[in-house]
Amino acid sequence: MSSVSTAPTPIARVRAVAGWGAFLLAYLFLYAPLLTIAVFALNDSTVQALPWSGFTLHWFTGISENNQLLSSLTFGLTVSSLVVTISAVLGTLFAVVLHSRSRRASTVLTAAVVIPAIVPGMVLGLSLAITFRYAGLSLGMWTIVLGQLTFTLPVVVLVVLTRLRRLDPSLVQASMDLGATRWRTFCHVVFPQIRSTVVAACLLTFTLSFDEVIVTFFLAGTQPTFPLYIWAQTRFGFTPEINAIVTIIGALSVVLIVIATSVIERQVDPYATSGTRRRARGTARNLK
Repeated sequence: MSSVSTAPTPIARVRAVAGWGAFLLAYLFLYAPLLTIAVFALNDSTVQALPWSGFTLHWFTGISENNQLLSSLTFGLTVSSLVVTISAVLGTLFAVVLHSRSRRASTVLTAAVVIPAIVPGMVLGLSLAITFRYAGLSLGMWTIVLGQLTFTLPVVVLVVLTRLRRLDPSLVQASMDLGATRWRTFCHVVFPQIRSTVVAACLLTFTLSFDEVIVTFFLAGTQPTFPLYIWAQTRFGFTPEINAIVTIIGALSVVLIVIATSVIERQVDPYATSGTRRRARGTARNLK
């Protein structure tokens, strides 16, 4: 009996190589800017050009000597911390309220929350600036916080609401039947199950807030956030210290997004972790 050959044909090999090449090129296109900045951050030269003058970490250690950069970084972190805190509290509570409504009402209210987040940033920033001016608010930290809440709050609402819709409603019903109030039920039954999702939403919100430029540009006063400071420096050329701090922030942003995405996927798929799989298999064996 003759055996059938399973070796790939030359055409199949070419298609496989072309497919992997296109796949890698897409990722190279996405990460090339960050890698380029990292390369120049390690270059022992004030001129942003190749070839290298030598390897150095001096620009990373020199960040502490740039007072304007540190001031904008501190201000940006303060704004982002306020935005994340307010978005987490209000977004979670609003998601719980939406979840308790009927399906049709929840859909309409969710759409009403999401619409400001999909409005072009220039339109949103300009309209907010005009509104705050007529309201008598001085442009500064709190106007930036209020402006960024228009697109960070919907993120928290959508992420938490997705998780709430996957919870077992019998647990809430049992808690209410045993005499617990809605607040105690939320604190002791619902929140422990959505806690990781709220943390993941906060990580995503922090990344969106800290990197935001367009809306913040219209709402900032005399103190710029870190992205606005970098944008202002483009008129004079980037300094190696900016390359260094952007490299650090970019790497941290990637890490935060990966962690947040991983947490959200585990909440969506309860069998995503190997530990959960082992427990599920053990339970199945005990039931046999």
